[in-house]
Amino acid sequence: MTEVDRITADNWTVAFPSDWVDHTDEDGTMYLESPDKSKGFYVALWSMSDEEARSPEELVQTFQETELESYFPKNEDWELESRSVDATALPVAGYWAGYSKSRAYRISGKQLAAGKFVLRATFHDYYATSQGSSAEFFAPIVDSLELHNT
Repeated sequence: MTEVDRITADNWTVAFPSDWVDHTDEDGTMYLESPDKSKGFYVALWSMSDEEARSPEELVQTFQETELESYFPKNEDWELESRSVDATALPVAGYWAGYSKSRAYRISGKQLAAGKFVLRATFHDYYATSQGSSAEFFAPIVDSLELHNT
């Protein structure tokens, strides 16, 4: 990424290539996509209820489980590349990545949880020529995603 734009909301921020197009839908789900439609990412902030009893680590794990079930159906050829949760500081950070060789499609996700908020993003490479180049391309975007003011 050479030229970047940054979206900063009340509780989060992310940087992305400046030529990407905003396709946020009517329900408010933010989706940004590359001009050639080969890559994109979704970002959503969840505000948990005051009665939520799960810790930030448990929330990240729960979000990961739901996302992995949704994105990697068992009857398809998805390979889970990685899955991690870092609960050594707040926000708790989770990450996962998977690849379908037959589709040349790579998806990764990042989850951040602290206070009553869970920030989740999924990064889609619809024409991934390799897992490594896809991971390298998305790394600055993934790394820029931050949850703050929790």
